[in-house]
Amino acid sequence: MAQTELISPYRFYQLCQEFCLKTGTNKLYFGEPIASYLDPDRGLGVSEIRAFLDGLAIYVRLINTTNFTVNFWINCLDKESEKSINITAKIIGCGMVGRVAKITINGAEPIAFKAFFDPDFIWVHGPWGEIPVGIRLKYCGVTKDMAEFLFASKNWVVSEWIDDEKSRLCNREGLTYQEFAEKEGLTKLNPLNLNNYSLEGIRLDPGGIQKEYRGRRLVDLYRGTWFYLRKIRRDEWRGIYAIANQLLMGIIQHSRRIPNS
Repeated sequence: MAQTELISPYRFYQLCQEFCLKTGTNKLYFGEPIASYLDPDRGLGVSEIRAFLDGLAIYVRLINTTNFTVNFWINCLDKESEKSINITAKIIGCGMVGRVAKITINGAEPIAFKAFFDPDFIWVHGPWGEIPVGIRLKYCGVTKDMAEFLFASKNWVVSEWIDDEKSRLCNREGLTYQEFAEKEGLTKLNPLNLNNYSLEGIRLDPGGIQKEYRGRRLVDLYRGTWFYLRKIRRDEWRGIYAIANQLLMGIIQHSRRIPNS
């Protein structure tokens, strides 16, 4: 369903809750891990990589030092003679809804790993908003200026790693988000948060994207205010100043691109 239509965060959450009640599970996964990151011969299959990323999400949430790097050596088959699987995680940045790490498995192409701080909060940012949007955009080939969704759980999401030297707009295929948004009646991208874009202007996550409808801005204001009040009460303003500074810098840089009338 998420492939053929854009599901709201609230509908997506409801469908997932119904699935959990029906199956008796409390773990949700979306999409299959890419084959190049699996090593079945050494015991690293789909369930193993998901279990590892579940644990990694807890770890990443706690690390607030940018560029902090940690190496994991995993023996999935519990054989001393078997060469360990090397997984490297490097903390890249942090936003209001999650922290991002660059993950490399056995030297393969890196992927972007985002661990959500508040996976229980339902709005257009976070897992319940970003995952259905990511699935829909990928299915429709919106990859020209958007990082591609790969796979996820309700606590984390894995997407294409954007390398500013390799991932230039001129080298990327697919639709632009603007083309797709005009056709589907979706909201415009917010250019003010610089952390959401690569140097080439590629959007790194789909947070905030939704269908346009009457009264949307008021609903967003209400849900956003509720989220920030919760976060301030929990974090006591930690991180709020950094995000405000990022937005201010985004406003300044965006205004410089607007020609004087």
